[in-house]
Amino acid sequence: MVRSVNSYDVPGKKLFLARIGGFKYLLSMKNSLLLLTLGLVYLVQFAVAVPTTFGGGGFAQNHKAPSPLDGMDLTSTMLAAATWSGESNLPGEWIQEAVIGGTTVSQLYGKPKMFGRDVLLLRAWHRGNVLESLEATFVDAGSYFGFFNEQLPKGLTKKQKRDEIQTRTAISQEKFSILYKETLAAVEKAIDLETNATSSPAKVGHSRVLRAQPLEWKKDNISVRLLASDQRLIRVTLQPQSMTSSNWMDRSLIKETSHQRLDRLAACVVHRNDDAVAITGLQPIEQGWQPYCGLSALGMVARYFGMQVDEAWLAAAGGFQNTGSANGSKMLELYNAVAAEAGFGLNRQSKLDEMAMRHAIDSGLPVIVWRRYSQERDIVHSKFMVALSKSPNAILPDPNDAQERASWPSSSNPSAPLHASVVCGYQPDRKEVLFLDSWSGKDVPRRMRIEELADTTYLCFIFKP
Repeated sequence: MVRSVNSYDVPGKKLFLARIGGFKYLLSMKNSLLLLTLGLVYLVQFAVAVPTTFGGGGFAQNHKAPSPLDGMDLTSTMLAAATWSGESNLPGEWIQEAVIGGTTVSQLYGKPKMFGRDVLLLRAWHRGNVLESLEATFVDAGSYFGFFNEQLPKGLTKKQKRDEIQTRTAISQEKFSILYKETLAAVEKAIDLETNATSSPAKVGHSRVLRAQPLEWKKDNISVRLLASDQRLIRVTLQPQSMTSSNWMDRSLIKETSHQRLDRLAACVVHRNDDAVAITGLQPIEQGWQPYCGLSALGMVARYFGMQVDEAWLAAAGGFQNTGSANGSKMLELYNAVAAEAGFGLNRQSKLDEMAMRHAIDSGLPVIVWRRYSQERDIVHSKFMVALSKSPNAILPDPNDAQERASWPSSSNPSAPLHASVVCGYQPDRKEVLFLDSWSGKDVPRRMRIEELADTTYLCFIFKP
């Protein structure tokens, strides 16, 4: 599966760094297209095709410079009463990740320990100046398999390459299984000792797909919840017992009526001076090297609706397999579950309905599209945004031009890789749509012609009241 393609300018030519499976290749434009096609040898179709992954980016935990907290066990500090009363500030440097409902989510810059084990990611959730939750992720299959990166021996046939990838994936799966079991046992034992309490089952979420059943311990007035999704995710959440919830929705939005919810989202729509209609407040989730473009798009919209979820839990809930691919997951069920948890219905269409898309955006409801992708078009969209920022008269190529249309990775070209984007606006007089990806532009939407989006989209998800 194609994991990403990034371009680099060098004297005399442009080279592309492509990742297929867990492997990197530096190649020319001509060979990059061949390699993109080869990558689809590993793409399995299941009812409908599932988007693959492109792009890059990182999180606070992927830092290179050392932090004073690296390797330090913060368990006692994070459980201390002074931490939760506000008498003591959280240690270290925190980087804001998102605003969800009434909370601000931040990540610790550093790799400390909690309960005696290394933490991949430590998040803090604040409501105003009040610390509401701490979330420590110990094991995440998406990160583990997303960074599987080895070189294949030279001279292999396609079948030999496929067999070699399968063999190495099986080895990685076995290593991950051992890591998962050891970490889970160690964390659970450490929580037992730290709390001196007996665990009891808890529940978060209402739909079958998104329902989590963590174990919960109580120490003084703090709840310690251990969420272990078999062979995917190990995560511990600390909260004051008075703030625990059985909902994925932000606490401030749980009692919101359907009319209040629609009014809140409609208030996020702006009508700009250039006649564009756009939704504000969408915060892309950078997918890094993980096969999560479909999840990143869904997570972006879920958080915009007010759900306190991330791509790691969505992958676990959606039944992602430990193969570094989205293939075999319950993506369609997951999309329906997120819509239901947020209080919406969801229409799935095999073709883009422009008027339905506009109506949704006018109401403050983003539209997710699964579409055919090409690196060349990605470059065109990025360059156009630069041109448009310099001159409002800049225009995209004429969609009626035969050569222009031939450059689109349409459904007539089944070898074109698959991708997911969030449509967040439109400008009718220019016949353009505004869209967000999980890498390029980040929270600055890019543009493409509506004709191109319609021609390259193979599934369209429209949320409805």
